[in-house]
Amino acid sequence: MKRQLFTVISFLFVVSLSAQETLQISPEEANAQYFDIPRETVYVHLNKSTYLHGEEIWFKEYTYDRKNNLPSRFTTNLNVELFDDKGNEVYSGLFLGYYGSTQGNIKIDSTWASGNYYLRASTNWMNNFIEDDSYVQKISIVNKSINETTNQQEEGYDFQLLPEGGYMVSDTENTIGFKLINNRGYGVSFDNGSILDDQGIVVGSFKSNQFGIGKFKFKPRSGIKYTAVLVLDNKSEIKVPFPQAESKGIAIRINNLYEDNVIIEFNTNANTVDALKDNNYYLLIHKNNASKRIAINFSPGQISKAISIQREELYSGVNTITLFKDNTPILERLLFNRIEETYTDIEVTYLKTINDSLLLNVKAPQRDNIVYNLSVSVLPGGTKSYTHQDNIHSAMLLNPYIKGFVENPKYYFPNKSTRRKAYDLDLLLITQGWSRYNWNTIFNQKPKKMYDFNNGLTLKGKLQNTKNKDIKQVYLYPTKKNTSRLIDVDSEGSFTIKNFYPEKGEVISISAVKSNGKFVKEGTYIQIQSNRLKKPLVLTASNININERGALDVLIPEYFFDDAELLDEVIIQGRKRQEEVDFDFLKGKPIQISEKERDIFINITDYLTQVVGIRLNLNTDTRTTSGLPPDEFSGIPSNPNAPVVYVDDIQLIDISVLLSIRTRDVENVYYDRFGSGIGGGVGGNGVIRIYSKKTFSNTNSVSSGLATKLSEYTTKKGFQPIKEFYNPIYTSYQDPFFRDFGTIHWQPYINFDSKGVATLKIPDTFTKNIRLFIEGMGTDGSLISKMEMIELE
Repeated sequence: MKRQLFTVISFLFVVSLSAQETLQISPEEANAQYFDIPRETVYVHLNKSTYLHGEEIWFKEYTYDRKNNLPSRFTTNLNVELFDDKGNEVYSGLFLGYYGSTQGNIKIDSTWASGNYYLRASTNWMNNFIEDDSYVQKISIVNKSINETTNQQEEGYDFQLLPEGGYMVSDTENTIGFKLINNRGYGVSFDNGSILDDQGIVVGSFKSNQFGIGKFKFKPRSGIKYTAVLVLDNKSEIKVPFPQAESKGIAIRINNLYEDNVIIEFNTNANTVDALKDNNYYLLIHKNNASKRIAINFSPGQISKAISIQREELYSGVNTITLFKDNTPILERLLFNRIEETYTDIEVTYLKTINDSLLLNVKAPQRDNIVYNLSVSVLPGGTKSYTHQDNIHSAMLLNPYIKGFVENPKYYFPNKSTRRKAYDLDLLLITQGWSRYNWNTIFNQKPKKMYDFNNGLTLKGKLQNTKNKDIKQVYLYPTKKNTSRLIDVDSEGSFTIKNFYPEKGEVISISAVKSNGKFVKEGTYIQIQSNRLKKPLVLTASNININERGALDVLIPEYFFDDAELLDEVIIQGRKRQEEVDFDFLKGKPIQISEKERDIFINITDYLTQVVGIRLNLNTDTRTTSGLPPDEFSGIPSNPNAPVVYVDDIQLIDISVLLSIRTRDVENVYYDRFGSGIGGGVGGNGVIRIYSKKTFSNTNSVSSGLATKLSEYTTKKGFQPIKEFYNPIYTSYQDPFFRDFGTIHWQPYINFDSKGVATLKIPDTFTKNIRLFIEGMGTDGSLISKMEMIELE
């Protein structure tokens, strides 16, 4: 039955691919078009994997632009959802990101039962693609107790033989990958594997690595059936027949262990030799939208051919190697190339103890104009609450290219690569089969841009009194993440604000503006639209088997959390008044705007260009309503020579917003022409900081009853507030339960000085040692992942 199924699948596959031979477009063109628009990859660093009732889920999200290998600056809106083990959504939140990262927290609801939950992070842009690029992480929540009993049924096994490239050819050398998994999807290692022919004679042997995977070289003879026989440690025996070897074809074997080059070998047999000279074979090496073609020519009578490719000719990370016959792919293999240094190490050392705090020294590599964006989870040294099997390396460099479940993917990405782990990663990729991206889809279903990069929300408003034709504009007062602005009202009394960044639950204040500039209060209907597509969570083997193998058995002691009332969480305000700002370049005098200048220069852009002499490079013809650069998502701002602009300490994504700010509403301006207040290579064309007046201007009545001239609305939709980390109050740091499941600290950002050094201050819990789990990336796309044990005694 298995043989018949294999034959049917092979036949359907060949038929579907044969239809592609008539296509005029080349594989290189099809691949470039399919990956033309950028794709985002998301990784979420969670402070733990097991959470107790009374705690919060703290996280830091990183978004990666795969096309440019850089932190993604396209999307600011991150959707985060939490699902129970039945796929029911129990939480949904919108979080605001800056330059490829987002921080946030989720309060664990007292009604959530103990069990497994799945956190999913995604962007609206991901909906443009057939492939699901959302990030899913499994966590456990303990409400009083949890007991995950292991399945008591007899353990079952699945042994798979997976020829390198996709199929096996008779009478020539093949590489056969294999994997043995149990009925939970985890690998089972073994040392005793044999190959028997149809006479019961042993013709080969093999064994697996610790994940139950491996490979062996094999030359099957025509007309002979073979069986793989495994004897496990428990003495049980597994027998699986080999797949049918093709009488004609080409087998591929790749050696990826040489330091400077990769050897690719093509083997065939006497039945195939004559047909090789009449066909056009070539190898396509591709990753994302880039590809390279190498012609593969067989000499008359040649049954084996090997080529050497220098590593610098390959792409960094996962390369897909596809052998084409004309326009038809016939073999495919994934390999990982570590030629570029994508691993960046950092140093962490203990400095000293001051009062009730520990000071740690964190040192990042000093590289020109590179800024590192890191998050750190600090837990007791013997913690059992951090069992995440992935890290930022596996999430960004491996997961986007494979389609099967990978057990413990972070194993393959240590701080320093070893030959053993490089070999194991190559074994993994052999057994993963063909790439996640199907060639039939690549040729025929080019993605269409139907969903935008979401940058903020859309506010739609309508004046209730549409008979008042004297109202031509409304004035939006500054909020925590939005500048003040004037908005035109149409003939129906309606107005729209795109790229609006409201915080959930904050108050929005709006005044109507008459043609003479007088502010008045008008009833206004307000609606905030998120432009978000809700999708169910599909539970698969790839996200169900995310965490460790062992069952979780936890009972929270009644005394564990102190009964003392917890302090209200501290919300980090997104805006400070100018006298609170401590940037070095603000220590000088601000540029004061005189009343005469406020009358002459109606708009702040006029004042900045004509008085201060700043070149803003504003082009109203290329303004985008989405806040995106108009130059085909290149990641380069539309005005590359424009300065970086902040209004009330909020950086403007689209500086054309300045066109809606009145000079009368500005208190003062700071201008640093060298960008020294930003650092890290940002702000090379200067930095402008604009601060609004504490009392907003009304040309006809500056001091008369501002409250009577505005309408206020409390937002139900918006971005989640950013909260400062705080810990529950534990009764004792010496309790074994704290050492297993307690939390010491969570640091979503680390501020390095000009020498790449930072001081991390954490609570002293009097534990003998602590573990730091560090994840992050640099502005150049380099990735950081490290577990550091700090001995304190």
